[in-house]
Amino acid sequence: MGKFIDTHTHSQFSPDSKTTVRELLERARETGAAGIALTDHLDLDAPRNPGLFEFSIAAQQQAIAQAEREVFPGGECKVLRGIEIGLQPGESLQHSKDYISGHEFDQIIASIHFVDGEDPYYGNYYEGKDFRRAYSRVLELVYLTAKQFGDYDVIGHFDYVARYAPYDVKDIRYADFPDEMDSILKMLAQDGKALEINTKTYAMHGSHLQVLDEMILRRFKELGGEFITLGSDSHESERLCDKFPQFFQVCQRCGFPRLTYFERRKPVLYTP
Repeated sequence: MGKFIDTHTHSQFSPDSKTTVRELLERARETGAAGIALTDHLDLDAPRNPGLFEFSIAAQQQAIAQAEREVFPGGECKVLRGIEIGLQPGESLQHSKDYISGHEFDQIIASIHFVDGEDPYYGNYYEGKDFRRAYSRVLELVYLTAKQFGDYDVIGHFDYVARYAPYDVKDIRYADFPDEMDSILKMLAQDGKALEINTKTYAMHGSHLQVLDEMILRRFKELGGEFITLGSDSHESERLCDKFPQFFQVCQRCGFPRLTYFERRKPVLYTP
């Protein structure tokens, strides 16, 4: 496997992960990864449990620093401080800005996890909607909330809504949502932000293997997009850099010969 940098991972500071920061770094050492970003969940005002997806940023960053000293005393792996912020319209955006104020990060991922008070993971969101309505609403929110929030580097798993969908159509295809996708891709290109390929999305969920529509990457390139990140969205150390060689080849086919990671909020291009 090439020397990849996994830009999206979760540790014990995320409520849905029991993997420690040290375990993630040890896995990075075992696999020879070039780098890892710890990007735990911050989803303020979560519908079912408002405080569930909060954590102490200071404690997380202290744990990262300590594990880095112990596992990589010679700096053999790039260890990056990150966070994944779940965006929701309204006051939640300002709440998130206030929460992260005063902390320094290498990378901030902006994602949609909750839609109109529902978590698609549980299925209620899809009731009474066909796939076009369900997916287009999320794509609309990706654009609107990211544009308003502004303080991010990467749009994470734009197609998360299809991951657990009950429809026959379980892929976000450019041809089905050209206007919504163009709004997102133009915004990223113009603002110098990155589009994430989240390899957890393209794992088996139920009986369906979700597919990344390469036209989305090609269109991003056409619109001036430069930056693609690969993130495993790993909640278990075993999935670190999962499927990265496969999706790096996809990137190359679509006009992105190099991948991106962020350090001190600045994009860095690299070739694995």
